[in-house]
Amino acid sequence: MSPDPDGFSRRFEKIDTDILREMFRSRDITIAGIDPRLNANRIAARLKVSRARVDSRLKKWTKSGFLRRFDVWPNPALVDRIGFTVDVRVSDRLHKEEVFQRVGFIDGAAGGLDLVGEWVSLQFVVPSEADIQRSASLLRGISGIAEVENPIPWERLTPARPLTPLDRRIVRALRRYPTHPISGIARLVGVSTRTVTTRYGHLLDDLAVWFVPEWDFRVLAQPVALVNLLLEDTARRTVVSRSVREAFPHSFEFVRVGFGPKIPDRVLEFFLLLPGPAWVEEAERSLRRIPSVESVELLVLVRTLSFPETFDRFLSEDRHSRSTTRRSDRVD
Repeated sequence: MSPDPDGFSRRFEKIDTDILREMFRSRDITIAGIDPRLNANRIAARLKVSRARVDSRLKKWTKSGFLRRFDVWPNPALVDRIGFTVDVRVSDRLHKEEVFQRVGFIDGAAGGLDLVGEWVSLQFVVPSEADIQRSASLLRGISGIAEVENPIPWERLTPARPLTPLDRRIVRALRRYPTHPISGIARLVGVSTRTVTTRYGHLLDDLAVWFVPEWDFRVLAQPVALVNLLLEDTARRTVVSRSVREAFPHSFEFVRVGFGPKIPDRVLEFFLLLPGPAWVEEAERSLRRIPSVESVELLVLVRTLSFPETFDRFLSEDRHSRSTTRRSDRVD
């Protein structure tokens, strides 16, 4: 992959990590909660920098290919699905792309993490627990897959309310144009900007819609690592978390929000931006020296994966998706 001529690919600066954190409505890194429409003025004000600087960095993210696009997922519970994550080992790490293409044909394939080496982590949304094992069996039969670990079911987030027909139209429009201005989404849906603005806020606040970014970490000179820390004592979570942030200023703790993969309480998850490739082993040694850390798993990220056809199919199959807007859907 050729370097970005404007220099972004050579380093990821503190302003970039600060902007990324501000793009989450809660300012915590979670499985959902990112909002690509948060006003650049607001981000700039909170960071005490100019809007021009924020705009410049965001443009470099997309121009360099670091941020490829957003996939928009309705909360799986709203389309009568449950989620699970499964780790898969491929036969040949240099032919993962062919494996990903085959995985995309399995019903329910939604996304995942491509990791340096033979392992990848895949995410599925399926109708029932029985379908979890069925999907795992299908994965084992795919050419190029050598091993499939036990699936990890997601905790379910009970929706605050069901999607209305208008909500579904908005979600479908967002999936087609995830970064369009609200006014453009309103024109596509055929309602007022005020209506979409109100509904958009509710959809994100209720965690009914998730903006899932597709990141390509290959454009960065620095490796990005996913770290799982197994703690000796859960009472030391806060202390260990503080120690990680102090040792690695360019880091993000993955925060649990009551849904997503069922992670044991003894596990802390972090994303670390390391100074350079030689720091991969040094980072693991440093993390192991933190008191109360029993073990460390460090995985270098290549990119995030998305299989957008899955949610397109779920939304099109739903009988409500073809309904017209009800009078109660209008707020203007």
